[in-house]
Amino acid sequence: MMEELFVEETDTTPQVHFNPEEGSIEIKGISIPEDAEAFYNPILADLQAYIEDEPKAQTNVLFKLVYINTGTSAMVAKLIKIVEALEEKENCEINITWYYEEEDEDMKDLGDYFSSFTELVFDFIPMEEIE
Repeated sequence: MMEELFVEETDTTPQVHFNPEEGSIEIKGISIPEDAEAFYNPILADLQAYIEDEPKAQTNVLFKLVYINTGTSAMVAKLIKIVEALEEKENCEINITWYYEEEDEDMKDLGDYFSSFTELVFDFIPMEEIE
C-alpha cells in the first residue's frame, strides 16, 4: 500500500495532502514556488503510481488555491491529465472540487479554464475565505 503524503504549507508553496487509502488529494493555499516542477513532480509521481497501482473506486481531487503562478498552472494541468487516466479504468469515479474565495473571480475563472480542457466534471464551491 502506498504511503500517505503530507507537505506543510510555506510562504510560497501550498499544503498538499495525498491519502491513497482514502483516494483523496488536496492542494490548499498559495502556490508560487520558484521551481514549480521541483515542488510538484514528486507529488505527480506519487499520483501516477497510485493510478497504476490499485486506485480506489472513487478519487477526490480538492483544489483550495488562493493564488498561483504560471509554473503552478502548468503543474495543475498535468495533475488533471494524470487523473484523467483514471476515467479509462473500470469502476473509477473522479470528483474534482475547485474551492475559491467568493470575492475572487480570477480563481473561479481559472477553475473554469482548467475544466474546459477535460471531460472531467468540476464542482465549484465558493467560500468566504480559504484558510
